[in-house]
Amino acid sequence: MKIEIIYGELANLLGEHGSQELLRRSFGEDSLIRTPFPDRPAFMDQDVDLVYMGPMTERTQRLVLEHWRKDKEAFRQAIDRDVVLFLAGNALDLVGRTIRYVGRETVEALGLYPFDTVCQPYDRFNQVVSGFFDSMPVMGFRSQFTTHTGDAGAFPLLRITRGRGMNVDTQVEGIRDRNFFATDLLGPFLILNPDFTRLLFKEAGFSGELPFEEQMRKAAEIRFQDFEQTFYKKKKSPRLLQTYLQKENEILGPAKDKDKG
Repeated sequence: MKIEIIYGELANLLGEHGSQELLRRSFGEDSLIRTPFPDRPAFMDQDVDLVYMGPMTERTQRLVLEHWRKDKEAFRQAIDRDVVLFLAGNALDLVGRTIRYVGRETVEALGLYPFDTVCQPYDRFNQVVSGFFDSMPVMGFRSQFTTHTGDAGAFPLLRITRGRGMNVDTQVEGIRDRNFFATDLLGPFLILNPDFTRLLFKEAGFSGELPFEEQMRKAAEIRFQDFEQTFYKKKKSPRLLQTYLQKENEILGPAKDKDKG
């Protein structure tokens, strides 16, 4: 199998080194194509089973677009021939129409999908998000300076039930077009959601087990339970405080008992 990690030395922010390590452990180093910046991605010219790209700084984002604009048709053709691609974080912004940096310039993106990205530097938005991929529950973390305008929900990946979608007016998130998957959500998303990851890897021809799959599933179950208990709609603040105090007691309890002894 051929698994491409695009610009992994730069596109690795906010914990996405974990996704690269998951790919290495799942498929083996010999299967990886680690494309360095500014090389043309391998999936544009040859058969690749799975392509991954993570989030990057805004400066790197602009440099990537400078190199990729002439190749947008090759990107589109890869999607149309069902190459499995997964983009995390602000790598999603690359495939919209434009990226507008508030108070600065507007940059032309690849124009593959009908949305625009509005970036407000130093005004970061952080949130825990949960929802569904088809009928599969998923969750992740949103940490971004951006929102998306235009027809941001034209190719939805996820239906959001808790948290914000692509903008405050929609409850859908990301892009799903044939075997192209992209989401703003982090975590890393692939590690937080092993069922989704198994499905994604299966599309690429992977039939084995994920590394530490049992532990990943148990951790996902605990996160979902904790999230539901903490953010119960009508009792959000009291339940959040109750959960915090309970965990504090679990951590500090043994130390208190020792002090009493």
